[in-house]
Amino acid sequence: MQPKMLYMRKTPLSSGAILFLLSAGFVLFPTQWLGDLLTRDELLAQMLGLGILRIVMAAIMLVLALQMGIRGVWAPAKLPYLLFALPALAVAVNNLPIVALCRGTAGVTGGGEYVAAFALQCLGVGLFEEVAFRGVIFPFALGVTGTGKKGRFAAVLLSSAAFGLLHLVNLLGGFSGGVFLQVGYSFLIGCMLSVCVFCGSGVFACALVHAVYNFCGNLIYSVGNFGFGAFKDVWCAEEIVLTALVSLAAIAYFALILWKKSPAQADVFAVVPPESDRKEGENADERADGADDR
Repeated sequence: MQPKMLYMRKTPLSSGAILFLLSAGFVLFPTQWLGDLLTRDELLAQMLGLGILRIVMAAIMLVLALQMGIRGVWAPAKLPYLLFALPALAVAVNNLPIVALCRGTAGVTGGGEYVAAFALQCLGVGLFEEVAFRGVIFPFALGVTGTGKKGRFAAVLLSSAAFGLLHLVNLLGGFSGGVFLQVGYSFLIGCMLSVCVFCGSGVFACALVHAVYNFCGNLIYSVGNFGFGAFKDVWCAEEIVLTALVSLAAIAYFALILWKKSPAQADVFAVVPPESDRKEGENADERADGADDR
């Protein structure tokens, strides 16, 4: 089927801004009502509604992306390229309070149906956010900055900053300092997964990593308080040291591979203006320069 929204590629910056606003609108869309249709359990309804509707929203964004001609970004370009995402998966798994779980000072006491519903919620959120930001907005950012070494770093930072700022909508539920912390770590996760996509790991693999990260990081406290573990036990000295070491290693790894990786794969999906529009713009610039000379 011939894409019908290729005109969006003519103006990557403004199109990317529009798609960001669309993503924010999806995030603000109410989800509880769907869960209420499925169960009378309020907690299950909250998680099921959010998870299912985020999957639907991811499908809508995917259709829009394909209509804009964005291809080559969804699945791994080559199977070995999945290896680029393994350190990201290690960061995600490390989001579990591993030390506290091993010591028995933290754990999950919730029923299996709640854990399963929470897993669905994490999968839906991860899929939507990766399709929207790594699958759509990141290629548009590359179209603005280019895939050269400076351009790719700029695109990673720009799209990840937009991803972090998206989480400011959580302030609508009431002011909380935790929201700004969420903005910060969302920016860092966005940078990490953008690098994975640039290197050819694919958006869907990154969505799985994102889901694992959310699941591991929120399982103890988010499943309706069906977990136990005091903050001082979860964030003990050993856990802080382990997290710091994993984080520093990940930052060094992703910065290095982003610098060294060939842009060949990213050139496939970067949203640049059509060739005819670029030539027209160049000719207009040349005519303007000639007029100035006269």
